[in-house]
This record gives sequence, C-alpha cells and structure tokens, in this order.
Amino acid sequence: MLNDKKIKVIEMIATGDYTISEVMEQVGMHRTTYYDWARDKEFMAELDKRLQAMKTKASKDFTSRLPDAIEEYWKLCQPNVEPRTREKALSTWIERSLGRISSTININDERTDEAEVDILAAMDSVDGENEE
Repeated sequence: MLNDKKIKVIEMIATGDYTISEVMEQVGMHRTTYYDWARDKEFMAELDKRLQAMKTKASKDFTSRLPDAIEEYWKLCQPNVEPRTREKALSTWIERSLGRISSTININDERTDEAEVDILAAMDSVDGENEE
C-alpha cells in the first residue's frame, strides 16, 4: 500500500513541474529513496497511471482547441494580412499539408518583428480578453 509520502511524490512528479530532487526535498527524503521506490511495482504502476491521465487530459485539451487554432491560423493566410506574414503562413500550411511539419512559424506583424509566435498562447490571451 502506498503511504502519504509516496502519493505526494507521485502527484508532484505527474505535474511535470519538479525534478526528482525537488520532489524528494519537498517530502523531506533523500533523492536516492525515489530510486528505491522506483523498483516497487505498485509505486510505478500508480505513477504510470497518473502520468497517463495527465497525457490524456493534455491530449483532450489540445484536441478541443485545434479547430480554433486552425481558424486563427487560416486568418493569417487571408488577403488582408501583411504580405510577408501571409506568404509565410501559406508556405507553412502547404508544408504541413505535404507532411513536412515545422514546430514554429516566424511571422511579422505590428506586435512582433520576425518573432516566433505561439498561436495557442495567443488564443488564450484573446480568450481571456473576451471573458472580461
């Protein structure tokens, strides 16, 4: 049976916000204790279960935002958008359609100067403004 410290360690690790050393320090145990626990099948099964739950949640969150992200991205491809921004967005759209995926898009608008833009983060800030 898992004790309170093991459960706390599992919860903290599952967030992805802490290193093993930070987690073990928080619960008042030495880092090497974690590696002893990692050989415990029950401990690892619960950790795996929590990590899988976090991955599933993240995947659902991402998937639920995908239609909005595509719509926002498509707006970058429209004729009324600054030509260099539009060209880059269309180029990236075509590359992705052909299966050549890039992890970033560089755009130029009044907010940025050829900076990397995180479209989902930008959407979050717009959502936050709309909720007010």
